[in-house]
Amino acid sequence: MAEFYVNGSLVTAEKNVRLLRFLRDTLHLTSVKDGCSEGACGACTVIIDGETIRACTPFTDSLAGRHIVTVEGLTDEEKK
Repeated sequence: MAEFYVNGSLVTAEKNVRLLRFLRDTLHLTSVKDGCSEGACGACTVIIDGETIRACTPFTDSLAGRHIVTVEGLTDEEKK
C-alpha cells in the first residue's frame, strides 16, 4: 500500500500495480494512454516530482509521498 498525490489530491493505492493501471482503472484518468506497455512510446507520460516519466514502468509502491501530474492536472496555460 502506498500514499501519494495525483493532481494535488492524496490517493492510496491498496495494491502494488503499475502506475498506468492505477491511474486508468482506479482513478479513471483517461489522458494516460496505454500505447506499448513497455515504456517505449510515451503515450502514458506523466510528471512525477517535476520530471516526465512513462506511467507504464513504475509500480505504485515505489511512489510513496511523490507528486504525480497528468494532463487532467495541468492548468489551461500549461496545456497550450
